[in-house]
Amino acid sequence: MKTRSITQGAMSVALYGLLLLLNQQTGFAIESMLSWVFILPLLLYTAKEGGYAGFVTGIAMGLLSFFFGSFTTWFYSWTALFIGFVYGVGVFKKARHSTNFVICFVLSVIMYMCMIYLWAAIFGYDLHADFDTLSRLIPFIDFSSFCVVFIVLMALLQTLCIHMISILACHRLRIDIRPIGSLSLIHGNPLLGIVSLAIWVLFLFGQNMLEYSIYTNGIRMAFFLDFIVLDGLGAIVLMDFGVRYRIRLFSFLAVIGAFIPILNLIWIFLGELDCLFSIRKSWNVRG
Repeated sequence: MKTRSITQGAMSVALYGLLLLLNQQTGFAIESMLSWVFILPLLLYTAKEGGYAGFVTGIAMGLLSFFFGSFTTWFYSWTALFIGFVYGVGVFKKARHSTNFVICFVLSVIMYMCMIYLWAAIFGYDLHADFDTLSRLIPFIDFSSFCVVFIVLMALLQTLCIHMISILACHRLRIDIRPIGSLSLIHGNPLLGIVSLAIWVLFLFGQNMLEYSIYTNGIRMAFFLDFIVLDGLGAIVLMDFGVRYRIRLFSFLAVIGAFIPILNLIWIFLGELDCLFSIRKSWNVRG
């Protein structure tokens, strides 16, 4: 390893140690709300220097975490290091952005599954008791469906944060990265739109027609996951509109609105229209 690479690795370890220290001094607020921040130092270093240098630096970061925090800090920091290393190798190898995104999303799903079920088993949390309060507000959702939707949604949000910030940081730090494609390349397809309509019909009219609860729970999970996908596609439709017509604020509001209840129904509807009728084709013709 070159001297420059070693120096930058040491700076990355120091930055990671600073995050651990701030997490400890703020009552573990970072790991509770922004655990994905632990990913960035190793991700950016690995993206620039490669897998071998990133692996050695990641080991140093993992050992440093023993000096700060508790068992939960170790879990959050080590999983973050693993995700950051894998994503950084993908950037260094010039993998497609979609590939990096999917891999990061899968690892994030596994991470949140461990957070829910492993934490409940180790510390004796009664998840059903906590869910009772929510079930009074949303009576048509059951415990299993809620857990699946929560895991997928949180993993998706974490992946989006990691993906967007890493691309921005790589450009700012002049780290060689694969060119970003156009938003117009991300779109639904008629098959997804038809499947979505079928799921809606089954959810609205099949609740009292199915004999076995396992089928009902499956439809509920598919219904909420379908809403998440269409909500994301709707946000992309509006972001694409803002980019094409150079309305920066519109693109920003398109992301924020996707997470506002009731309002995001419009986003979901736009996502469904884009799947069934490819509404952005008219923009391409005008452009």
